[in-house]
Amino acid sequence: APIQFPSHEENDEALQAIQVAVSGAKEQGEVLFLDQRQLLTFGYVENVTLVPEYEKKRVMDEAMAENAAYFEDFYRDLADRRFTLIISEPLAVRWQGEEYHFGNENDAWVKWVSIPVLCYYQPEETFQEVGVQILVPRAKPWSNPEIKCPLE
Repeated sequence: APIQFPSHEENDEALQAIQVAVSGAKEQGEVLFLDQRQLLTFGYVENVTLVPEYEKKRVMDEAMAENAAYFEDFYRDLADRRFTLIISEPLAVRWQGEEYHFGNENDAWVKWVSIPVLCYYQPEETFQEVGVQILVPRAKPWSNPEIKCPLE
């Protein structure tokens, strides 16, 4: 089937929500663009400092390498609620396993990134059709008997 892209209205709605959320959050502290950094590059969101150590491709490389030492600072920053807002692809805990195409990559992302982020941040708004999620700090770490949060 041909690829179906989000409508202009869906894109505009997501962009406007991101712009509003970021404009308020950046006054309170740091904003992490774990994904969607092109919004900064092309000026759709302004005056946000990039956090290069948590650039998505680097984070994925470290997850695939199972580099626990790299993730120590990331987990501490999450637990300390360093960021007032995180912009990401929609995060979920969905294991796929080897039988799925790119299942190992998915599972590495879930283990090393999705679970830790969701432990300390909660989705405020998700635009599934656009592939973006706005996350804010949780008051307390995620309480889920099937999930063990790092540093807890």
